[in-house]
Amino acid sequence: MWEQRSQRSGVERSDEMVTLNATGRATRCFALAVALVLIGWTTGAVAQQTNAASDLPGGYVVLPKVVVHTTGGSPPVLPGGVATDTVIQITNVDQANEVKVDCWWVNANSHCGSDTGSICESNADCPAGLNCVPSWDVLDFTFTLTPGQPVGFTAGGGLSPVPCDNFDPGPCAGDRTLGGAIPKVQEDPFRGELKCVAVNADDVPLNESPLKIEATIVSTTVPGGVQLSPATTAASYNGIGFAAVNAGSGDPDDPLCLGSLPQGSTDSCGQTYVPCPGVLILNHFFDGAQPDIGGFVRTDLTLVPCSENLGNPDASANFEIVAQMLVYNEFEQRFSTFARVDCYRATPLVDIDTVRGPTGDKFSVFSVGVEGTLTGQTRIRGVQGAGGELGYGLLGVACETYSETAGGPALATTAFNLHESGLRPTGAGDAVILTNFPNPVPTPTP
Repeated sequence: MWEQRSQRSGVERSDEMVTLNATGRATRCFALAVALVLIGWTTGAVAQQTNAASDLPGGYVVLPKVVVHTTGGSPPVLPGGVATDTVIQITNVDQANEVKVDCWWVNANSHCGSDTGSICESNADCPAGLNCVPSWDVLDFTFTLTPGQPVGFTAGGGLSPVPCDNFDPGPCAGDRTLGGAIPKVQEDPFRGELKCVAVNADDVPLNESPLKIEATIVSTTVPGGVQLSPATTAASYNGIGFAAVNAGSGDPDDPLCLGSLPQGSTDSCGQTYVPCPGVLILNHFFDGAQPDIGGFVRTDLTLVPCSENLGNPDASANFEIVAQMLVYNEFEQRFSTFARVDCYRATPLVDIDTVRGPTGDKFSVFSVGVEGTLTGQTRIRGVQGAGGELGYGLLGVACETYSETAGGPALATTAFNLHESGLRPTGAGDAVILTNFPNPVPTPTP
């Protein structure tokens, strides 16, 4: 049986994860996901894609949440603590043609005082006299996937070389090491994104959508401590795919444009992809809820901008989007709050409108005590903040943690994609400025 399973194509194996994770709740939506996948690939839904989607491949793909913290980190995870890494799979769904893939690790860590200082989240994490400074940076790399090839690796370890099918003619030409290499993330601990684009030999984005990407966040208890949680938990989600609409005709240094750029932008689209969604929809338990399966559940939300300036880290570190949130409980009562999103924001829902940590959580609009129901829905829309010239769309992913006691160690985790609704307004598209773009779009002074 195992030998038979291992002989299936990479695309077939990769499709299984899409079927399980695209809607976020595999156990409840399995039949619907299967139906959508079958209909999508048999009726040409990829060609008709109108905005970014987590259940379809793309020419440009994004993993909004990649986290790494291992026993080899600085600081290391100690015995009894929980070590985390992200397993990533990228697949070329084109069964006939190889594809060159250009990727960027987007490191969203901040540091105390400088790029070489200790990693921090706020000034409270730094020694007296030092501030927590955003030190956003990127690492660019390329590799080749042969027809139908999947490749898997960990963010904390990378992959060198990328396996390359030994056929001739082809990119390997008899040498299995010619597929390139995937470096590990810039530092450990790491939190950030992975962005990839399908390009031709001249690094011009393809006017095709051959890439599919998935992630599994694996957390393992380090032996030797008193931690009572299970040894390992895993949470998987699908990457977000942007179908190519009119790519392949520009300069490789042109920005990747997701829809039409906002009015006042100094650049036009050299390559075009479908736009980011207009609204993100998160269905979730309220914090402190005790579902029928027992225990307590907490939801973490990760939001990242659709627009980023990979050629100017300082501009992206100061780039800000205001995420407006409408929160509904089961009685359809509406509450509202907001969050400020720079290059990356990952936070428990209850920390969005309270201070970080447990203080004040019971007063949050995401608390079960405030809402009075176990579950609810939050609709998230990006509005222009500082430096909105590149657009202000948002992408996101959520992760649920189940524990025996409120705030206790995790017994199980699950990640899922946010639902999407509507398109960005005309003239409110987004752009990704590439690392080697010679004239980055200037960021206006707030």
